[in-house]
Amino acid sequence: MKWWSRVRQTPYVIKWLNWEYWPSGAFYYPLVPYFLWLMLKARHICYFTAANPGIYTGGLGLESKYDTILTTPLRYRPNAILAQPGEDFMSILNRLQEASIVFPLIAKPDIGFRGLLVQKIATAAELELFLLRYPFTFILQEFITLPCEIGVFYHRLPGQEIGTVSSLTTKEFLSVTGDGHHTVEQLIGQKDRTILQLPRLLKTHAHLMDYVPGISEKVPLGVIGNHSKGTRFINSSERIDRRIIATFDQISKEIPGFYYGRFDIKCQSFDDLYTGENIQIIEINGICSEPTHIYDAEKGSYWSALRDIAAQWHLIYQIATANHRQGVAYLPTREVADAFRRLFAYQRQIREIEKDMER
Repeated sequence: MKWWSRVRQTPYVIKWLNWEYWPSGAFYYPLVPYFLWLMLKARHICYFTAANPGIYTGGLGLESKYDTILTTPLRYRPNAILAQPGEDFMSILNRLQEASIVFPLIAKPDIGFRGLLVQKIATAAELELFLLRYPFTFILQEFITLPCEIGVFYHRLPGQEIGTVSSLTTKEFLSVTGDGHHTVEQLIGQKDRTILQLPRLLKTHAHLMDYVPGISEKVPLGVIGNHSKGTRFINSSERIDRRIIATFDQISKEIPGFYYGRFDIKCQSFDDLYTGENIQIIEINGICSEPTHIYDAEKGSYWSALRDIAAQWHLIYQIATANHRQGVAYLPTREVADAFRRLFAYQRQIREIEKDMER
């Protein structure tokens, strides 16, 4: 069965044997009839845009992430600037200095999702090359060294004082553990999660590939908390309690027009969620955000993931229609369609750049 072991370790087979790596369409196409039913009930195709009146399209992934993060309370907000394509690089460096942002830093596109083009940038020279390669609007954000990254899914119905934290995901960054015999590259080849990241790691961590870590020595291979970057999502929803809900009730009420979405936060320890201290909100995602606990294959299944996504969209329907009854307008369908066309053109441009780089 050696042939099967070799086949079993190919990225294509790994992805199709493990549902957590399936493409996003596998989680949403089966729910299209339900989405259409919600549109019919709301009597508007774009009813969901009223779920978060303070975020463009409710947070469908078409909004400026920079504008959204600026709505968060200052005490929870990492230092960040917005770099425009074609902007003088010395001007960018000066603005970074004024904002007290030092290297390394995190660069992420102002419009993006699922870890698209998110990079840790170590030096000014590396940043200049990166911005030249990708002529888009980027958020340059301070690199938060707090050890814990957690996704907190929160919602509150309009008019209610107390909301709900319905999903809580702790994250385990990509790494390998040494045995004193194998190189880092060989260790990467022993686990499904790391095998899928090997082409990227050969570029970003080339200096580590021949290193032989000692017994039980942990070698970090990632600092970006995205599933697409190999981060393991752990369903920790059983740890939700009233203190955590109170923390995010307070935060959400300080964000204008926010009722539904996921806070991606960094903190010193999990206990900080109880007190609201030592928390930095690195991103807020609106209605396009997922309850990321669904990707914990040890505690759920593909079918439970579909169930939970459907439940979240029912909540979006409830919140959006309640806001609409209070006077919040649904965005016109044509405006949302135009925004999607711009997004698709933007994604095509990124793919073309990356193809050119591979040639």
